[in-house]
Amino acid sequence: MERNENFAVEKINDLVVRLAWAQVEIFTDDIKRVQVLAAGDENSVRDLRIAVDDNGVLEVEQPQYGISLNITESHWMQVCVRLPKDWNKKIQVNTVSGLLNARGLVGSRIALDTVSGDVHASHITATDVLFKSVSGDIHADGVTCDYLGARSLSGSLTLDGLNVKNGKFTTVNGEQKIRLNGSFEQMDLRTVSGDATLQSPVETMNVAMRSISGRIVTQGVTLTEDAGAPSVRVTGVSANLKLIFEKE
Repeated sequence: MERNENFAVEKINDLVVRLAWAQVEIFTDDIKRVQVLAAGDENSVRDLRIAVDDNGVLEVEQPQYGISLNITESHWMQVCVRLPKDWNKKIQVNTVSGLLNARGLVGSRIALDTVSGDVHASHITATDVLFKSVSGDIHADGVTCDYLGARSLSGSLTLDGLNVKNGKFTTVNGEQKIRLNGSFEQMDLRTVSGDATLQSPVETMNVAMRSISGRIVTQGVTLTEDAGAPSVRVTGVSANLKLIFEKE
């Protein structure tokens, strides 16, 4: 079964997507209205709530979200949200077990959150960007923002082509691979046992590391105590930190 709903942009203030096991894809396109497409078995598609509330928030929500998850039954659904390219409002997407795929998004604040699914994001622009997963991996490239927060407890973080002023990255045993396109103000890396690699065109950094057995390895990077230099703060137990200088 398929379902297609569309809404005038001027009637929407924010977008909120809450899904249980369904996969979601959200992206911008050459369209004038916000479009929500759903495909899947008849019951799942029919029960999907798609509506604008009194505050102008477009909500796309599965009724099972936060109540009960019976994923043993033969249900399947994929939800696709298409936004106009001039969209610049808030976007919040939450899933439980489905894959979350986002590309080309622009907004004031963009938050992508999943429990066991993976997050794939590319070409995201906002003031604040948040990625979160409990056991899934987070892959992102081409993110531009003032602040980027990425967190996965047992999954890994692979973040490439970032233009970010401030970042906070958290894992437990997952590996962190972070590659920056430009300079930054502060990067905060928190991990227990997963190693972290930070690659950027910054040649001199102020680095502070608190780790029981972790060590810092540098490749073309000079460490300084200058408080005005781009700073890297690392907290871990047995995690190693690798800093790589890469010319622009």
